[in-house]
Amino acid sequence: MRTWNPHAVVAAALALVAAGCQQRAAELAPSPSSTPASEQAAPDQSLSLVIARNATTLMGIPGVVGVYEGETAGKSVLRVMVVARADSILSKLPRTLEGYEVEIEVGGPVQPMNH
Repeated sequence: MRTWNPHAVVAAALALVAAGCQQRAAELAPSPSSTPASEQAAPDQSLSLVIARNATTLMGIPGVVGVYEGETAGKSVLRVMVVARADSILSKLPRTLEGYEVEIEVGGPVQPMNH
């Protein structure tokens, strides 16, 4: 019988959800005249694609239990769920990834549901 890696399953599911929920970058981007030049650089890829490419690597970091797309102040951000806000975990996570800000969310351990 084949066993499934729960981290890989969660990462794949979150990547699919993010891909289905992704709004067009043009709708989210503020007008260039109202944004300082340092904040005008837009990422080259949609966040759902960035998540799909990087979820397995991020989920491989001990203490990371989820990766998903979020929004802060009208901007798409990559959220990483961790079991605890520990330096041993945070030091391994990027502050940005492919042009998107990375935000940390403490969510505790994730357990699969028994049906």
